[in-house]
Amino acid sequence: MKHFTKLFAAIAMMLVAICASAKTEKVHATFESPTNTNTTWTADASGNTKGTFTWSTTYYNQLRNIGLPNGDITKYKKLVVDCKMVTGTRFRILFYKGGSNLTLYAQDGVNEFIIKDELEKVAPNDYNEYMLQCDEICLSGDNGTAPGEAIINDVYLETYDDEGVKTYATFESPTNTNTTWTADASGDTKGTFTWSTTYYNQLRNIGLPNGDISKYKKLVVDCKMVTGTQFRILFYKGGSNLTLYAKDGVNEFIIKDELEKVAPNDYNEYMLQCDEICLSGDNGTAPGEAIINSVYLETYPENESVEIPDIQYEEDPGRPEGDFIDFAAAFPELQPRIGLGTDSHPIVLGNGEVVVGQRSQTVIADLSAYSKLTIVTSPNMKLVLYMNHEVAAQQNAGDYAEADAGKYVFMDVQADENGIIEVDLTQFDKKDLNCIALPWDNNNKGTVWYLLLTKDTATAINSTKANAVKGEVFNLAGQKLAAPVKGFNIINGKKVLVK
Repeated sequence: MKHFTKLFAAIAMMLVAICASAKTEKVHATFESPTNTNTTWTADASGNTKGTFTWSTTYYNQLRNIGLPNGDITKYKKLVVDCKMVTGTRFRILFYKGGSNLTLYAQDGVNEFIIKDELEKVAPNDYNEYMLQCDEICLSGDNGTAPGEAIINDVYLETYDDEGVKTYATFESPTNTNTTWTADASGDTKGTFTWSTTYYNQLRNIGLPNGDISKYKKLVVDCKMVTGTQFRILFYKGGSNLTLYAKDGVNEFIIKDELEKVAPNDYNEYMLQCDEICLSGDNGTAPGEAIINSVYLETYPENESVEIPDIQYEEDPGRPEGDFIDFAAAFPELQPRIGLGTDSHPIVLGNGEVVVGQRSQTVIADLSAYSKLTIVTSPNMKLVLYMNHEVAAQQNAGDYAEADAGKYVFMDVQADENGIIEVDLTQFDKKDLNCIALPWDNNNKGTVWYLLLTKDTATAINSTKANAVKGEVFNLAGQKLAAPVKGFNIINGKKVLVK
C-alpha cells in the first residue's frame, strides 16, 4: 500500500508538471452582426462565442468578422469549430486573403482542422500565402444546398503545443548573374533556385530577422533537388559565415547543435550576431537547381530554451608609440571600419562597398605619400592586402591571366605575438590600397584596432632630366633604365622620388 501511495503521488506530480507545462493557447472567435440579409446570427446569453447561425443559398451569406487575429497565422496549429447542425449537413469555413479565399467544411460535432495540412490539400501551390496573409476567417452557408441553420458552440484557433512560432523566409532577386530565383504565383516564399559553380552564387537577403537568433530552435528547409544532391545554407555574421547543407526533402536543422558542430569555439558569435541567412549553390560541384517549397525559422516552445555563452571580446591593446598618421584621418571619405570596442569583432576594412572576399578595381586609398602601413590587430591574426589593382580582382592571386601579371599585389600578412603587422610600402611603384580583409578562414578572427601610416621622408626631385643625372638608374624591380622615370628610381644606389 505504501508503495502504491508513493506511485500514485509520483504520477500525480507528473500530471501536475505536464499540466503546468502546457504550451497551447486558444484564441476564441467573436461574431459581429451580418452585414447582409442572407445571414442571421442570434447569440445566446453566453455572448458572442455561442449562438445560432442561419443562412440562405445565395453566395454572400457569410458571417464576417469573427474577430480572429489578422495576418500571419503560422503560429496556429489548429482551428476548432464545435457546432450542431439543425438543418443541412455542413457549412463552409472561409480563410480570406484579400478578396480570395480557401474553403474548408464543418459538419455536425467538433471539427478539428490542422490548418497547414488542410489548406495545403486545398491549394498545394499557394497555401502559404494564406498562412502568412490571412486577414479574416468567416462562416458561410453551403450555397450549393438549401438554406440551413447551425448552433455554434465555439470557434477557436489553437497554437502549436509542441513547436514554436514559425517565421517564413522571403527572397529577393539575386544581385549577381550566377544565381536565379524564379518565384511562382505564391510569391517570394516558394520558387526555383538555380546556381552556377562560381563562389558568389548566393540567393541573399531571405528576409529573416537580423541579429540574435538564439530564440530560434530550428531552421527548416523544404526543397526538391532537380539537379545535384545538395546546396549550402550560409549563416552570416558580417562577411564571415558558417555552412550547413540541405538535401532533397525536408531538412530540419537544430540551429545551436549544428552550428556548434561546425564551429565549436565560436558558434555563439553566429547565434548572437547572425545578420543574414543565405542559400548558396554547392560550388564544389556542377551547376544546380532546387525547388524551394519553404524556408522558415521556428522558435523554442515556451518551456524550452538554451543558454548561449557570451562573446568574449579582446581588450584594446593601445596605440603603439611613434610618429603615426591615422588611416581614417588620411582618408576620411573611405570610412574604414576598424575595431572600436565590443561591437566590432571581427572587422572588415574598405569603403563601405568592400566586404570580406570581395576586391574592388576602384582604388580606395593612394598611399604614395607614405612609407609604411602599420596594422595593430589580434595576436597572430592573418590578413590579406590587395594593392595596385588595374584589373578586376580574382578570388586568388593565381587566377589572374598572364597578361595581367604585375598589375596587382596580393599579400598574405600575419601579425606577430603582439598583434603588429608592418608593411613596407617603399617596395611598390604604385601604392593603391584596394582592400584589407580577413582571409576565408572561420578560425581566423579578431579585431583591427588601429590602422597607422608613416609619412614618406624620401628625398623628392621636382624635375629631373636624364642628362643631369650621373651614374646608373634602375627601377624598384631592379631593371636598368636609360633615364629616370616618374616615381621612385634607384640612382647611384639611392632611392629617389621623381615627380
